[in-house]
Amino acid sequence: MKDYEFLGYSNTDRFCLDGVELFEYKWITLGECDIVLEPETKKPYSFSVYRIEANHKTIDFLAGKFSNDKWGFYRERKNDDQF
Repeated sequence: MKDYEFLGYSNTDRFCLDGVELFEYKWITLGECDIVLEPETKKPYSFSVYRIEANHKTIDFLAGKFSNDKWGFYRERKNDDQF
């Protein structure tokens, strides 16, 4: 399992990431999924990896719905260590 950063919840079809409203663009599935932990309950969920291209940006993220019908958004945490 990769290391993911929880970005937030959405009860509606609105969520902004890197200045881009995700629900305004087509989500391209990358054919991958991974396990993330719901931040409050620590229950595991399998979410899909998506990409959008907007405003000359490519944004990759994981998204899915939790059992409480809230959308959850995650992004792979980048390791900035240089060897």
